[in-house]
Amino acid sequence: TELVAVLRRRVDPGLLTIEEGPSRPGAGPLPADFDRYRDEGFHHAMAESGLEVLRGLAYEDEPERWQRLLHRVASSLEAVGREEEARELYDRLRRLSTDPKHRATAAYATAMILVRHHDHARRDPEQALAWINEAVTITALLPDPRERAFHLGFDLNGKALVEVRRGRRDAAMELVARAVELAADLGEEHPVHRLVLYANRAQLQAMAGQREAALADYTRAIEIDPGYPDYYLDRGNLLHELGRDEEALADYETVMRLSPPFPEAYYNRSEVRYAAGDLEGARADLDHTLELDPEFAPAYVNRCGLHVAAGDYPRARQDVERGLELAPRDPYLLCVLGQVELAEERYPEARMAFDEALELDPELVAAWAGRAELAFERGDHEGALGDLTRALKLAETAELLFNRSLVYQAAGLPGQAREDLLRAVELAPEDEDVRRALSRTREEPHRDG
Repeated sequence: TELVAVLRRRVDPGLLTIEEGPSRPGAGPLPADFDRYRDEGFHHAMAESGLEVLRGLAYEDEPERWQRLLHRVASSLEAVGREEEARELYDRLRRLSTDPKHRATAAYATAMILVRHHDHARRDPEQALAWINEAVTITALLPDPRERAFHLGFDLNGKALVEVRRGRRDAAMELVARAVELAADLGEEHPVHRLVLYANRAQLQAMAGQREAALADYTRAIEIDPGYPDYYLDRGNLLHELGRDEEALADYETVMRLSPPFPEAYYNRSEVRYAAGDLEGARADLDHTLELDPEFAPAYVNRCGLHVAAGDYPRARQDVERGLELAPRDPYLLCVLGQVELAEERYPEARMAFDEALELDPELVAAWAGRAELAFERGDHEGALGDLTRALKLAETAELLFNRSLVYQAAGLPGQAREDLLRAVELAPEDEDVRRALSRTREEPHRDG
């Protein structure tokens, strides 16, 4: 039987999106060094130097400066995984301040900690809902209409993330739609706020299968700031899903041009190149992905899959072993390990790897196909047919049908083999292997039935 490739799907950067929302803005600028730390992503420097300044600055001396600085420092602490220290700062602000905007900002930020905590076990969407509702309540009462539109829109967008975490995507969509309506009242003000809202609505639309609407919103976000790279990556992913691979490639390459070295863009381009049959280009992109980030586990999955396809099993094993060090229970890696063990005729080890992959992901088609190949190699036609049938229920492809037809032929069931080939030729009329196999079945008498 032929290889059914293992391919780990593309990844998103997850920066300013519903899944990883931006920090709520403070009330004004800080000294130049702090602005540089924030703008250039020096979160550790911002946190440590900001904490030092806060130690020597009393709230009573400069309340506005103290509150602005606290928000920036707390945001930096969140970015480096020090959420508990950030939460302590927000609690300190609540004890001292009665300023509505700053209290709303602290409530929003507390909610975001509770839904975005680096330790997933410490996430609590229900408690986050209580905090984000406090932020919404306060900002909905701000007297200035434009100020209210901006801050309320920001908090509604944050509440949308909470609702996503609660599994209520329709509610999240309504909240983002309200925030977009409020942003329309701001004219050309706050462009970053508007582009984030469009991108978040696009993400929710894509989740709901509204791909064309999502594409339009990603394009709106890009038009607001064509120099911002992240949404090109998101739009490229969507274009690839829609089969518009040339446009997807253009977006990925725009990311490469605009951003610092960004492994996701090369990883995602490798998938498009793989789908187009450019295995050398796909391999080069995966090599570069791992140069940029040697701990990027999904890239090991796909690169070792390419090694298997090329028959280079020693290199495939190296990548599998490195990948499993990073992600020991990754079903894709275990599936490729099974393929390597099978190629080297280590049958018990292959079966163990395929079984573990399927235990972790019962819908992994490549693992069912690999286990079927193993059964076929060992003369277990019944087992091979069972696994291929399970794979075909998950994904009906000409390749799987062709493989099952081979097993049917070997089992002395040419009628069933011919049925599979007839369906395969409908799915892939240009596949010469399928057509040749089908022509041979016409020349052979049917023995089953």
